[in-house]
Amino acid sequence: MKKKQIEMWAKQFQDEPPAVRELRTENKRLRSKLTSAGAQAELIVAAVNEALADYKPPVVRVPKAGAKGQVEAAVLHVSDTQFGKITKTYDSEIAAARVKEYGERVLSCIRAHRHYAAVNEAHIYLGGDMIEGESIFPGQSHLIDQPVIDQAVSTCPRALAELVLMIASSVRKVRVVCVAGNHGRPGSKHAGFHPKTNWDRVCYEVTRMMVGPQKNVEWLIPDDFYAVNDVLGHGHLIVHGHQIRGGFAGFPFYGVGKKASGWIDSIPEEWHHLYFGHFHTYTQGTLNGRWYFCNGTTESDNDYAREELAASGGPGERRHFWSRDHGLVVDRPIYLTE
Repeated sequence: MKKKQIEMWAKQFQDEPPAVRELRTENKRLRSKLTSAGAQAELIVAAVNEALADYKPPVVRVPKAGAKGQVEAAVLHVSDTQFGKITKTYDSEIAAARVKEYGERVLSCIRAHRHYAAVNEAHIYLGGDMIEGESIFPGQSHLIDQPVIDQAVSTCPRALAELVLMIASSVRKVRVVCVAGNHGRPGSKHAGFHPKTNWDRVCYEVTRMMVGPQKNVEWLIPDDFYAVNDVLGHGHLIVHGHQIRGGFAGFPFYGVGKKASGWIDSIPEEWHHLYFGHFHTYTQGTLNGRWYFCNGTTESDNDYAREELAASGGPGERRHFWSRDHGLVVDRPIYLTE
C-alpha cells in the first residue's frame, strides 16, 4: 500500500466529527461485549425462551409392566446426527426424519422382543456431535443450513425430545445418558474455550426441558468427557470418541485398544464395555472380554470421508438388548432410509 494513501486515510479519520468517532468506539465496545461469555449466555437464554415460548411438555402415562420372561433392557445409541450439516443428500430436515424413523423402528423391535422377554427399561445414549457447529474447521459456515444456535436450541432438541418421549410412552423406565462431542465446540480445538463450553451440552439441556418432568425419565449429563451407566449389572462407558487417536488411517483399531486399556485404570467408576461414535463406522469387537461398540451416523454423503479416507456408508445407528445373567443378548444396527 502506498505511503500517500495511508496518510490520506489517517487524515480522513482524524477529521471525522466527534460523533462519528464515538459511534466507532461504541461499536467496538459492543462487539467486544457480544463475544464475551456472558453475552453468549444471554443470547442462548433468549434463544431458548423463544424456542419454548409456545411449547408445553406432554404428560407421558407410565406404561404397565411388559410380558413375563427373562428380564432385559434396551440400549439405544444415538450419535453423530450433526443437525445443521448440508450435503447433496443430507440436511436438518432429513436428520429429524431419520431420528424419528430410528425411534419407531426401535419400538417395533422392543414390541417383538416382548414375546419372550420382559423389556421394561431403556437406556438412551446421546453420544455427541448431535449438532454440526459452524466454525469447527475453515469453510464450515458454507456447509450448514442453519446457525449453531438454531441447531442446538431448536431443531435438534425437538427431534431428540420426540425420540425420548416416544420410548418413554412404551417403557416403564428410561434413562438418558449424554456426552459431548467435538462438533459441539464453539470453535477449533486450539481456540482456548473452556472444556465444558459445548453446544451439545446446550442441546441436551434444552432437550431435557422439552421432555419435561416425566415420572419415568431420568437424565445423566456429566461434567466430564465420559459417563458410566449401569445396565442390569453391566457397566457401560460412554464417550464421544474424538479422544481416540489414529483415525487418519481409517478406523483406529489400535487406538481403541490403547485408550480402553488406559481408561480401565484411570476412570474411577467400574465399567465393562465401551460405547463411542465419532468415526461414523458401525463396528464392534472385543478387548480381552470387554466389548467395544462404535456407532454409525444418521448422515449421508460425507465428502471428507470419501476424499480423505476413501470411506462411505449408509446411515444407521445401534440398538442393543442386555440381560443381567447373559449380558449382551442382541446387537443389531438400525439401517435408516436413504
